[in-house]
Amino acid sequence: MPAPAEPSTSKRKRAVHAGKRAGILLVQLAVVVAVYAAGCALAAVLPISLPGNIVGMVLLLVLLGTGLLKGKHVGRACTCLLDNMSLFFIPAGVAIMGCFSLLEGNVLKFALVCAVTTVLVFLATSYTVVAVSRLMARRGAAGVEPATADEEG
Repeated sequence: MPAPAEPSTSKRKRAVHAGKRAGILLVQLAVVVAVYAAGCALAAVLPISLPGNIVGMVLLLVLLGTGLLKGKHVGRACTCLLDNMSLFFIPAGVAIMGCFSLLEGNVLKFALVCAVTTVLVFLATSYTVVAVSRLMARRGAAGVEPATADEEG
């Protein structure tokens, strides 16, 4: 009986490459979760009441802004989370459907709040994109080249 054929070198290389990418993704997710946990811990000791996830996001922004944490250290994990963001809304949608009896008398109010907050989020996002674009253009004009996708990966 002949010996089973070994996988081709290209298949082995692809498997090793996929394993490395998965490992990098897991490490980056661990960094994001660690920043989140630090934000929660910091929120617990702050004299004002702030949600830990918001403090964690501000902490992540500060770390990235100061250069203590580079985009390449969390880029793949953040991209993965953003690509799958819609999955995080499924539990909230199911919970709303479970409490539909509470909304029956307030459907118009609920719809109005949803519409107003959607517009506010669109406006806040657009102004943030404009501000970041201007900031990046100024940094580029000052001789600091913005990172490309090739440099981050």
